[in-house]
Amino acid sequence: MKVQIMYKTSDDWDLTRKQAWDELEAVRLLQRAGELVDVFEATGARMPQRELYHARIIAAHDARDMDAYRMVLNGYVEAAREASRQAAHQRRRREKGRSDAP
Repeated sequence: MKVQIMYKTSDDWDLTRKQAWDELEAVRLLQRAGELVDVFEATGARMPQRELYHARIIAAHDARDMDAYRMVLNGYVEAAREASRQAAHQRRRREKGRSDAP
């Protein structure tokens, strides 16, 4: 499935243009996503289906599809963020349980 991005052209929106592949931008995006995931995982959180995200990133890169690449990287970061939130919630529950103990 090809994803289209909206580009502003003067006063209207062009829904048909696709962003051209830009290898340097792709590397920059991947590095930034990796940095963000590292921050979230530094809390001890591990996202489920990590290998699936890696496979999707590779597939979007091999397809040279910037739109799909951005989408997959955003999903990867969001999955790490959610895993971090869940880990924090579980830690708070455990700590609360200990403080309520007699």
